[in-house]
Amino acid sequence: MGKRTEIRFEFKPSTEEIVLDRDRSTTVFRICQEALTNVVRHANASKVKIILKEEPGRIVLRISDNGKGIEEEQLSDPKAFGLIGMRERARFWGGDVKINGRSGKGTVVIVNIPLIGRGELDAEDTDSR
Repeated sequence: MGKRTEIRFEFKPSTEEIVLDRDRSTTVFRICQEALTNVVRHANASKVKIILKEEPGRIVLRISDNGKGIEEEQLSDPKAFGLIGMRERARFWGGDVKINGRSGKGTVVIVNIPLIGRGELDAEDTDSR
């Protein structure tokens, strides 16, 4: 994307190797891809910083830009299929996507996805009822 746009991308991977199963890895990739597509299309940003790290029990993806900032009404727009898709992908694994924008200051997207298996997550949901 950096070669096709005038945006400077900075990727900071974890210092430790992160091992994810194929499905969870695809989820993280697709969410990141959608977030970066949104930056290119809507943010008018010149810089994007991407951080991927493993924290106890979860993988965290943080994407921040210095663009115009997403507005609150854009976050809740029922036609914002990209944002909806990002949230649904994370929710499938028991995770979440938080998006915060400040006018003229940019947008931050934080994705948290648990590292426990989907089957284990279903079992936990059942046990807590």
